[in-house]
Formats: sequence, structure tokens, C-alpha cells
Amino acid sequence: MRQTAAVRSRFLFLALLLTNPAQLLANPAQAATSPPGYVLSGMPLIRQSYNACGPASLTQVLRYYGVNVDMATVSHYTRPSETSYMTAQAILDFAPRAGMEARLYSGGSINTVRTAIKNGVPVIALQTYVSPSGQVIPHWRVVVGYNDAARQTYLMDPLLGYVAMGYDDFARVWADHRGQFALMYPPRLSATVRKVIG
Repeated sequence: MRQTAAVRSRFLFLALLLTNPAQLLANPAQAATSPPGYVLSGMPLIRQSYNACGPASLTQVLRYYGVNVDMATVSHYTRPSETSYMTAQAILDFAPRAGMEARLYSGGSINTVRTAIKNGVPVIALQTYVSPSGQVIPHWRVVVGYNDAARQTYLMDPLLGYVAMGYDDFARVWADHRGQFALMYPPRLSATVRKVIG
């Protein structure tokens, strides 16, 4: 695992104008100062293998921060077997191996998402996924953005791909796991994370 030398812009503040561009254009000053949402840029979508939503999510976040690592390596350090789920504790144990820090939380909300995303930190959320056969599965996915005007979150889901999910549905599938989430970030963001998230 190594950190790439080129430091790209880690997040892009996007005024998501698709909901009502005419209204925003009518008041350009308001549009410039208070965009309805933010989306992080520079994160690749990593598709998971069997039960590997956790390692895939961590790999996405590591790549976002410029750490070149593959999912198989992350999986090796975060799951006891190739068919096991990744526990939340595994994130804390693994982060230092990648030169990162990590913190676990519960009680996450849309406000948590807003705060983290505005500060350039993706949210690794544990939520419920219901399979086509009706099986209820705990599922890690990465939240990369939100749009208050559209009331949508934007996810990099290792199983489903790029997903836009409404606030109500997002809160419902998160509540199943008490709003549990993790943040994994480079040490330079440690003070920011502690200040804005806790």
C-alpha cells in the first residue's frame, strides 16, 4: 500500500442545480452561497465479491485518499475468511496498517452526513439491504454526497453501484443498525473529524 504522490482535489463542492435551475439562476447570489448539496469527487466504485461489502467500501475510501490498495488485500486483513462479513471492529484494527485512523459511531443522521461530506470525509455506513429473494443482510456502503433540495443521498454501493437514495429510505435502512457508521481518514484530518463529528 502506498500513497500516490499526486494530490488531487479530494472533494468538489457541487451546487446541484438539477432540481430547479431556473429558480437558482433567478437569484445567483443565493445559489453561490448556499448550494443545496455537496458531492465528493475522486472515489472509484469497487465491486464487491461474496460478502465483501466491507472490504470493498474500505478500498473505495482508501483510493479516494490516494492509497493504492486492492480489495483482496483489504479483505485479507479485515475478514477471518473469504465468506465472512467484516465487523466494525475490523475497521479500527485495519486502519493503521494503511496509514489511516478510524473511528466508530452510532446514532448517525442526515446531519452527520452533511457535516462529514462538507469536510471532505466519506461516511462508511452500515445499513440494511434486502436481497431479491427477501433475505435481510447487513451491508456496508459509502456515502459520498447529499442534496437537500432533492432530499437524496448519493452512495457508492459495492453491490448496487452508484445509488441515489431518498432521505426517508436512507434513514430507515440505517436505523436498523442504530445509525452505525465509521470514518476512516488520514492523520492530517484527525483534528477536523474530532471537532465536527466527535
